[in-house]
Amino acid sequence: MKALTSLFLLLSVFYLQNLQAQIAYNGPYALPYNRTEQFASVDLPAGVSVVNWTIQGAGASIQGADNARLVFFNVATASVTLTCNLSNGTNISKTIPVIPQGQVLTEGTGAMNANTTIHSVLQLLRGERFKVKPINYTGAKPTLVLVDFQGRYLAEGDSIDYRAPVRGSYYVIVNSTVAGELKVEGIRVYAPESGSNAKIDLNQPAATVGNLEAEIDRSTTHTGGESLVTLGNLVISSVYHHDLKRTFINAYQNDALQWTWQSGDNEYIRTITADATQGIAGIGSCGGAAKNQDSVLVIKLNNNGVRQLRTAFASANGIDYGYGISFLTDGALMATGFTEGNLEGLPSIGELDAFACRINPTTGSITHKIQFGSDKNDRVFASRTLANGNVLLFGDTEGRIGNVGNSLGSNDIFLTEINPNCVVVATNHYGSNENDLAFDLVIEPTSGDIFLTGMTIGNIAPQFGNVGNPDKPQVYTARINKTTKAITWLKQLGPTEGQSGETIALSNFGVGTLFYTNGSFAGANNNSLGTKASDDMVVAFFDFDGNLKFLYQFDQTTQRIFARGITFQGNNIFVLRDHAYQPDKPFITTGLDKFALPAVVTALEDDFEKNGFKIFPNPSIEILNIQNELGLEIEKITILNMQGKSIQEINLNQTPLFLNVADLPNGLYLLRLDCKQGVFVGKFLKI
Repeated sequence: MKALTSLFLLLSVFYLQNLQAQIAYNGPYALPYNRTEQFASVDLPAGVSVVNWTIQGAGASIQGADNARLVFFNVATASVTLTCNLSNGTNISKTIPVIPQGQVLTEGTGAMNANTTIHSVLQLLRGERFKVKPINYTGAKPTLVLVDFQGRYLAEGDSIDYRAPVRGSYYVIVNSTVAGELKVEGIRVYAPESGSNAKIDLNQPAATVGNLEAEIDRSTTHTGGESLVTLGNLVISSVYHHDLKRTFINAYQNDALQWTWQSGDNEYIRTITADATQGIAGIGSCGGAAKNQDSVLVIKLNNNGVRQLRTAFASANGIDYGYGISFLTDGALMATGFTEGNLEGLPSIGELDAFACRINPTTGSITHKIQFGSDKNDRVFASRTLANGNVLLFGDTEGRIGNVGNSLGSNDIFLTEINPNCVVVATNHYGSNENDLAFDLVIEPTSGDIFLTGMTIGNIAPQFGNVGNPDKPQVYTARINKTTKAITWLKQLGPTEGQSGETIALSNFGVGTLFYTNGSFAGANNNSLGTKASDDMVVAFFDFDGNLKFLYQFDQTTQRIFARGITFQGNNIFVLRDHAYQPDKPFITTGLDKFALPAVVTALEDDFEKNGFKIFPNPSIEILNIQNELGLEIEKITILNMQGKSIQEINLNQTPLFLNVADLPNGLYLLRLDCKQGVFVGKFLKI
């Protein structure tokens, strides 16, 4: 009997220990003095709930509910112990150091005190590399710890050499028993952007809530997603490994990995693009964090992931940022971005200047270049080649490009068209009277029109029926006429909490914008608890006329999710996103996932049918007839492949309508009818 009792007790202890091991804690590693509304959470197995949270430490307090898996708390100037008491009788405790703040870190040297101090790093862009190193001290070697803006652990060592995985602020904790100096590289002085933040009350659309249908890939190491494109049947992602300090470009087909390309050390590819004929190109940075070491990196791979070109260039006196890359019609590459210095032979216009460099695809040499902007900060974040062979650059500015006229707000967005020899053709400005930022653009191949996405806290174009509440950041999606550069339509999205986006992509039926939100669209069950804790993913899908066809809000967890890339293959949407602040995981892991939007295709095909269009025979061998029952005025007919690329264009309006498709390869195609009354899309099968 005693043996059975002992065995029972032993098993009970083992069970409780194992159960406690399953309960993962996620909270700050350390915090500066006097922080309010900080948060921590636990992951609980089935059958276990939180009884209550307690906090010990002078001036510390629990805020709000104390019996949920996520808790908010305030700290003062003393370290605290946070304890989560569980329904199974166990508890999990975490002691969080609360550290006095030192000076804000920027490029140069500053004092290092003989104590433990936490230093702010303000507003780095994603992918910026920075270094902090103790110098001019004697005695014991100091230790440094890097944490994010919510106090989560990132890295540590006797120095910090890091690329920012998330745009925002960071902290460096310096623990030193001796005085000396801190040498800082790669951190510009932060100048906050201003805006009046006028609140505009408008209605929000309803969201459809659901789950991703397939997880294609998921990292378990410290990685950050960067870019996502399609190339024929391939889906290609760019991911930076923060521990190995290398970029991995991965190609997938039918959800299986086909090949991987790996960069050299400290080579960071921020943006990739793909062309069926030219291959894959990428742009980012390489070298050190110092102004005279940082360089723009450009690479080119063939369709099988074999490197064909690597080249780097830089200004001699400033940090350089490579963001946009595209193929020109002759195979050359156009690399775009912005610089703190001046490219060789070109004058600096102001603070940050926009640049474009034409690169020979064989030698990697720069054959033409331009540096331009206003006397303030000008940044280019994306670029694409137009059908006429010119290149369109999309960015934001604190001034007015060419210093002509006044800015519209604290930051405006702009489109600058340059020819293949890097000569400016025209620049157009857009914006509210507040803060408007640029993220990404795409060019619709059939119409040639431009689609933009970015973020605003203003109301960029109210005449187009925006929805939202711009006292917090909103994501906008806009269509720009290719000829006049006028806004055809513009939509703003975002509930009462913060939004931020990254990317936009074309599908066969419209355009999709990927962003994240801290709030809830109508009908969504968001549990992010606002800006304090976490984010949800949102895909907003518009048809080419600006009608919101689908708003999908997902990833509703108490963790943070960051939007990185979106691309389409037929009805499948692929999303690249970073999962941050997961218990017992590295700071960020990257996921490539997909889901289908059959409702979007069905809706567009319903529009096709409802407006009296029928195509027959379908499948078709030679002749495809188009029946126009309502007699709508057709201006153009376009046949596209399932990747949205135009195969054939016909400008006509005749009755009856018929097309000869005998020369098309067998397969599924889209038929787009551009009418005065709208654009309608159907599908047909060539056999």
